[in-house]
Amino acid sequence: MPDDSSRPLLAIDASATASVAVVQGGEVLARYASTETNTHAEVLTPAVRRVLEEANVEPGDLRAVVAGVGPGPFTGLRAGLVTARSLAFVWGLQVHGVMSLDAIALPAAVEAFRAGVEEFVVATDARRREVYWAHYASVGGQFQRLHGPFVTAPAEVTPLPAYGAGAGLYPDALAAVVEFSTAVPDAGSLGLVGELALRRGRGILPVTPLYLRESDAKVPGPRKRAGTGER
Repeated sequence: MPDDSSRPLLAIDASATASVAVVQGGEVLARYASTETNTHAEVLTPAVRRVLEEANVEPGDLRAVVAGVGPGPFTGLRAGLVTARSLAFVWGLQVHGVMSLDAIALPAAVEAFRAGVEEFVVATDARRREVYWAHYASVGGQFQRLHGPFVTAPAEVTPLPAYGAGAGLYPDALAAVVEFSTAVPDAGSLGLVGELALRRGRGILPVTPLYLRESDAKVPGPRKRAGTGER
């Protein structure tokens, strides 16, 4: 039996699209990503089965489950985290949280280092003409998160080279890096971030969703009783 640190991880992220991957030893063994943004609950469990089969990995081979905790919309994050927790419970595995923007920051830091960029931001679409974003440094091609995550108008983002689909949506406000202007969090990169975090002993988060703003759903107030004279 190999030592625990060499065993594969299952990664799940639903902060943008539904994405699932199996990673091991710094490599992505299998990956699935939906192109839809509203079918997370329907596709995640079949996608898990698919990537495990492609990677030739059984649930008992896994070290743990890594889940993207956002930031992202309520419905997607909820579906992703429920799936990750449920599978981990059934399989008797630990489940760890990773900030979803870090999944873009991992490859972005490499590109930033090659371009001589020391600091950058990652931005994704938060709808309502806002973006989710965080501020990073590229240290030798590895990312270090300095500030965030936040949800703000694009004009309020720190003026630095911007990676991610949020930057691509608002080119007048953000200095989008073209090669990353459509990038969304991906479970493959998320799993690699999880591997690094577990090895270093830092960067793992509670499996709690980072919504960053309140839900649009409101609990209705008590109904008025007929005949009370209230107006």
